[in-house]
Amino acid sequence: MMKQLWVVATVMLAGTACKEKQHGAFVISGQIEHAPVANGKIYLQELTYGSPQPVILDSGSLKGNGNFELRAMAKEEGIYQLSLEKGPALLFINDGGHIKVKFDVNSFRKPNIQGSDATSALYDFFERYRTRDSSIAGTYAEIDSIRKKPGSDSLISVLESKGNNQLKQLNETVSDFIKQTPSPASAFYVIGLASNSMKSEELVTLVNQTSEKFKDHKGLTQLKNMVAASSKQAAAQQDQPYALLNQQAPELTMNDANGKPVSISSFKGKYVLVDFWASWCGPCRAENPNVVAAYSKFKDKNFTILGVSLDNDKKAWQDAVAKDKLTWTQMSDLKQWESAAVNTYQFDAIPFNVLIDPTGKIIAARLTGPELEAKLAEVLK
Repeated sequence: MMKQLWVVATVMLAGTACKEKQHGAFVISGQIEHAPVANGKIYLQELTYGSPQPVILDSGSLKGNGNFELRAMAKEEGIYQLSLEKGPALLFINDGGHIKVKFDVNSFRKPNIQGSDATSALYDFFERYRTRDSSIAGTYAEIDSIRKKPGSDSLISVLESKGNNQLKQLNETVSDFIKQTPSPASAFYVIGLASNSMKSEELVTLVNQTSEKFKDHKGLTQLKNMVAASSKQAAAQQDQPYALLNQQAPELTMNDANGKPVSISSFKGKYVLVDFWASWCGPCRAENPNVVAAYSKFKDKNFTILGVSLDNDKKAWQDAVAKDKLTWTQMSDLKQWESAAVNTYQFDAIPFNVLIDPTGKIIAARLTGPELEAKLAEVLK
């Protein structure tokens, strides 16, 4: 995923404001069951476009029965959240003057919403999205469980085709919601989810279509321009030869998940694919099954992989490693795009990788899909 697109996705998930509807004061009230702190604080926060931190508009204390009422002013439709003291946050859209909610913290997925059609539709979408996402995870878990069994190649091929179809259906679910929703704030938020599963070119098309639908939406217009510029820059860079090709691989040392230092030089004597990725990078996660397949096929031929994560959240990193079945060595300095890896290996888009030969020389870069398997088959004869 392009570095600029990652920044865009971060901003998208921080929220947005829209100029298609004029609003005024709104009230959100309701009841929260099983709050983690009895009579604890509850905050009404706005997720504002361009700011990574939510803005507190109002706050109060839950009453003994979990009731609350909060108020705010809004010039336009936007994305807001109710945030509990030591508890979860509830996302909502202010498309109504008085929104009523009721939810149980212990069964948080689908709250009871009244007075906000956009919020109700958004949570219905979340249910469909989770169902399809879980199906994809189940398919790839099944692939992993049989990958080492003799004679499983044909079944793996069938399951991989099934997984690709499931991913296509997931992306269609996202696209259909965005096309049908009358709420630009909802559409803008869901594009953030699309960035986790769609290829860059698909995401660009979706952003362009959505910004055309909601022409007065400032955030979408800015997003469209940023994505277009990022795509153009990435395409130009892809056509340029990698600067470090045929040179000795620069040293890079980071800690693994247990805090133990790992260095690229420690793999000298083997072919090693240094794979730069992140848990938040949709294209990286989509490419991981290909990397797993390559590792399974060539790991007994003096070949291994070293994963270098551009995460800053250790748990998210480790959860993704487990979910995607990345069984090779992983390391990270948990600094995202401030990582030493970025300047040392001169890249500004992920997924990115370099293939290093046993002498420590970089012999290939930017290998994905069939290209990765073909190159490994060539050098690991």
